[in-house]
Amino acid sequence: MNSLTHFQGQQLLRTKQAFSTASSRCNLRGSDLSGTDFLLPITDEWFSKHLLFVGNVGTGKTNAISQIIRQIKNNMTADDVMIVFDSKGDFFSKFYSENDVVFSNKPELFTKSQRYWNIFQEIAIDESKESKVENALEIASTLFADKTKNSQQPFFPNAAKDILAALLQIFTLYYDSNNFTFFNKIVRNSDAKDLRELLVKYNFKSLVSYISNDASPQTGGVLSNLYQLLNEIFVGAFCKKGDLSIKELVRQKGGKTIFIEYDPAAGGLLTPIYRLLIDLAIKEGIGRQKSKGNVWFIIDEFPLVPNLKHIDNGINFGRSQGCKFIIGLQNIPQVYHEYGESMAQSLLSGLNTVFSFRVDDVKSRDFIQDRYGNCLKKIAYTNKGVLNEVVAPHKVIEDWDIAGLSIGTAIVGLPSQEPFFFRFKEEK
Repeated sequence: MNSLTHFQGQQLLRTKQAFSTASSRCNLRGSDLSGTDFLLPITDEWFSKHLLFVGNVGTGKTNAISQIIRQIKNNMTADDVMIVFDSKGDFFSKFYSENDVVFSNKPELFTKSQRYWNIFQEIAIDESKESKVENALEIASTLFADKTKNSQQPFFPNAAKDILAALLQIFTLYYDSNNFTFFNKIVRNSDAKDLRELLVKYNFKSLVSYISNDASPQTGGVLSNLYQLLNEIFVGAFCKKGDLSIKELVRQKGGKTIFIEYDPAAGGLLTPIYRLLIDLAIKEGIGRQKSKGNVWFIIDEFPLVPNLKHIDNGINFGRSQGCKFIIGLQNIPQVYHEYGESMAQSLLSGLNTVFSFRVDDVKSRDFIQDRYGNCLKKIAYTNKGVLNEVVAPHKVIEDWDIAGLSIGTAIVGLPSQEPFFFRFKEEK
C-alpha cells in the first residue's frame, strides 16, 4: 500500500481549527473540508498587515470579501472610513446606506443623490498656495500617466500634462472652483491663441512655447493630447458641477463608506479617474497626522486600477496611520504585468494574510506554494511484498491541493500560522 504522510516542518491542515474570537474584528463563517463549521477570526493586528484574495473568476473571492465588508461596516465608528472599489456593483447593492457616498460616471444608477465629484476641491483643500500647486501637478501627472507611458513620442503628452496642471492651478486659484462646467466650457472651446493668452495672463509664460505657432505640428500634437484626455475622462457625472472631494471625505471620516463604482461600459477610458480617486485617498490616509480610527481600502479586481502611485507606501508604511488594505485579484501575472516584477513582489510581500482560491496558471501556483516552502514527507510503498519508507522534501502545498479547491474553498495563510483549508459560507 502506497502513502504520503507529513514527517517534519509545516503542513497544510485539513480539519477544524480552534481560534479564540475574543479580540477579533471579524469572524468569517465557514467549515473545514469535512463540513464541520467553525469561525475564522481576523484581528486588527492581522488586518493591519493587510489581506489578499487570489483566485480564478467565480471561485468565491467576492463572497468572502463581502463577509468582511459587512462586519467592518457594522462596527465602524465616526473615526473610521472605508473606500470600496466596486468592479461589478455587488458591494453597492449589498452594503450601501444613506450616509454613504458614491463616485460614479452614472450616479443616478446607484443613488438618488445628485452630488458630483469636483476635481478642483482636491486641489483647493489645502490652505497654502504651494500645496495647491503641488496637488495640481500630481493630479495632472496621474491623469496623463498612461498616455506618457504608452506614447512613442512622450514629449506631446508631457507637454499636455504641463498645460493641464497650469489650467488646474488657474481655475482653482482665480476662478469659481466649484463650477467644473465653466472650466469645461472655457477650455474645450479654446484654441491655441486663447490658451496662450490664458497662460500669459497668469504667469505661465514658459509653457507658451509648447503651442506658440498655430500652424506647427508640435502645437497640434500637444493640443490633441490635451483635448483627447479631456474628452475621454471628463464625461458624464465627472464633468458636472459638484462639491465632492475624496481627500476631504477621508480627512473627515465620519463612519462613511465611499463607493467608487467601475463603469464596464466605458472600459479603460475612465481608468485615470478611478486611479486618481484611489491614489488621492491613499495619499490622504498615509499622509495625515496620526488620529484615532481606521482607513479601510477594499480593492476587488485590483488590476482594473493599474499603476497606483501610492499603493506601495500605503501597504508597506500605512499601518502606523491605521490604513488597512483588502485586495482581490484573479492571478499573480496581472500584478506583474502592471507593476513590473520587482514592484509587484514588494506589493505582494506586504499582504501578509492570503486567501488562495483555485488558480490555474503556473506563476500564481508558485506564489502560493513559495509562501510556505518545503517540508519533509514520508513516502511508504510496497515493493515485492516488502514495505519501504523514504523521507524526502516536498512542497507544503502541492499542485493537487490547489487544483482540487472547490468553489468557495480557500487555502488560508495567516501570519505565523500553518496554512489550512477553509470553506466559506455564502454571504446572504
